Amino acid sequence: MFTNKKTLLALSVASALVLSGCSDNDNNDPVPPVEEPVAVVVAPEAPIELSGVVAGNVVDGTSFDVVAAKVSFFESGTASTNVVDVDGNVTSSIDSEDGSFTFQLKDGASITQVTAVVVADGYATKTFIIDLSDLGDDSVEVQLGLTSLTADGVAAESTDVTVSGGSSAEVVTAAVAQGKAAASVNVPAGTTFQDADGNVITGSTVKIALTAADTSGTAGALITPEGLNAGSTTVVKKAVAVASVNMSDETGTSIKKFSSPITVNMAVPADKGFATGETLSLSSQNEETGVWTSETQDVTIGDLSADSSYYNASFMTDHLTFFAATTESAVCASPVRFLFTGDAIPAAGLKLSASSSDFSFGGLTVKENYTISAAKVAAYGLADDASASVAVKDSDGNSWFASTGEVALCGDVNVALTAPADISYVSEALALTAQCSNDTALTTPGSGALVKYGRTGKAKRVAKGADGSYALNDLIEGASYEVSVKFQGTLAAIGTKTYTITADGTDEPQTEALTCDTTTGATGATGGN
Repeated sequence: MFTNKKTLLALSVASALVLSGCSDNDNNDPVPPVEEPVAVVVAPEAPIELSGVVAGNVVDGTSFDVVAAKVSFFESGTASTNVVDVDGNVTSSIDSEDGSFTFQLKDGASITQVTAVVVADGYATKTFIIDLSDLGDDSVEVQLGLTSLTADGVAAESTDVTVSGGSSAEVVTAAVAQGKAAASVNVPAGTTFQDADGNVITGSTVKIALTAADTSGTAGALITPEGLNAGSTTVVKKAVAVASVNMSDETGTSIKKFSSPITVNMAVPADKGFATGETLSLSSQNEETGVWTSETQDVTIGDLSADSSYYNASFMTDHLTFFAATTESAVCASPVRFLFTGDAIPAAGLKLSASSSDFSFGGLTVKENYTISAAKVAAYGLADDASASVAVKDSDGNSWFASTGEVALCGDVNVALTAPADISYVSEALALTAQCSNDTALTTPGSGALVKYGRTGKAKRVAKGADGSYALNDLIEGASYEVSVKFQGTLAAIGTKTYTITADGTDEPQTEALTCDTTTGATGATGGN
């Protein structure tokens, strides 16, 4: 069928009119405005609480004043890979200007102890075994007490000698003596001085540092590194004579070996009951790694000193370190329990120590009756006849108990605590808040921070916190305290802040500002007709 073209055109025009409508507004309806994005400030999530923190202090063992020190951590003689700082970084050594240090264990670490080698100017280098078996969600406090090189019963001396090509054409000698603390070293002429790897030293001046201690009193045990009885089960070693012999050249190289044996002499106090010609066993400890070794050679007791106060005991060796001439005794076969009565132990705990001519331990934080298990008494060096002077102090060194002379330790030890009469303790809460500087209406509790507090020159404690509130326990009323706060996690941008507070029992709120993150939102505006 054929269709008329004019008809088709009319139909097309009509269709267009229908589709376009019959409006007279020329398609000028109002257009909805574009929604402009706006910045919305978002407060950070509260950080999770820190847990499992080891809080340590290096102190003078007598005054309890803190001591600037380097603390190095080892596991079986190797630099630790399980000790980390609160940021998770492996930390095998810490240089502490104020004597305090903190660390945690790496996720998944299962170690129950770590060896700490502590070096400080003016003090005998000492190794400590830090027990981590009780490390859980709470902090573990340790106090590492050092003995001054000028303390009673300790003698220390340094001597410089000239060498050429790593040796001397003449005999090299050095000695130290003060009362019954005496030691000396004799290096035959022509002996080469070597480093730990056996390489001949390149320096021309050798410094010989000798440290000795009187083992008839507590000095010998106080400077003896811990770990002498590690692994013992049925017997314990007692140090009869001790000496530290260290050498280094002006390049800083430590001298650890010799091309032929040298002679070392130590003092055995006459009141120890030995006689000329008798022999003792010899143990040595690497003061750089904390590892003890039982030597194969014996120590021979020689003649009496001029004043008859000690015997000269000697041995030959081809290496340098800390030496101890020892005897053995049967181990205490029962747990040692310290049973506290009297005044209540403060919330922050007290420091327990014991020392004698045979052994010493200290810095143990006690918050209730304390037990050294039967499995651990040997490691503490406790024989079946062990006795010692026992002391209990707070972390500032204030005395709560001091035994009259030595008391027997194998079994139960009764300790009657008496709080210092001239001291009152108060506690406060440090409430931390993070506030957005770009929207002050937004805040976040300052949780998860590392909070340390202490008096100037004294040990620092770590405060336990929850929801941004930290307990500053057992403050000496009226005293001034320094508080440091290292913000963590989502609040790390705040950094570390320090405050000074006066202990008066009044809580301490602190607000710190940070620039919070922003996100984009819309005004919510809508268009209309």
